[in-house]
Amino acid sequence: MKQIIIALIAALLLAAPAAALAKPKNATVTFVVNMHCKKCVEKITDNIAFLKGVKDLKVSLDDKTVTITYNPAKTDEITLQKAIEKLGYTAEKTNP
Repeated sequence: MKQIIIALIAALLLAAPAAALAKPKNATVTFVVNMHCKKCVEKITDNIAFLKGVKDLKVSLDDKTVTITYNPAKTDEITLQKAIEKLGYTAEKTNP
């Protein structure tokens, strides 16, 4: 019995580093935002791009969209939406 327990513990310890090295999959969300000028784009970029978990940010003034690629283990769509709204904008998630 001891050998089985030792083998299981060893297997778990060997698998743990591999799991830690596995990259979490990123997710992407797009919001329609009521921005109207380049200052709006700068404000959103300066405040959202460096939030925890944000991997990439694309802000389009022409389309009035903000597309965010993020790590779901560190943030989520609601947190990102609230961060945009905290800047004084409306942010409505678009359908994929």
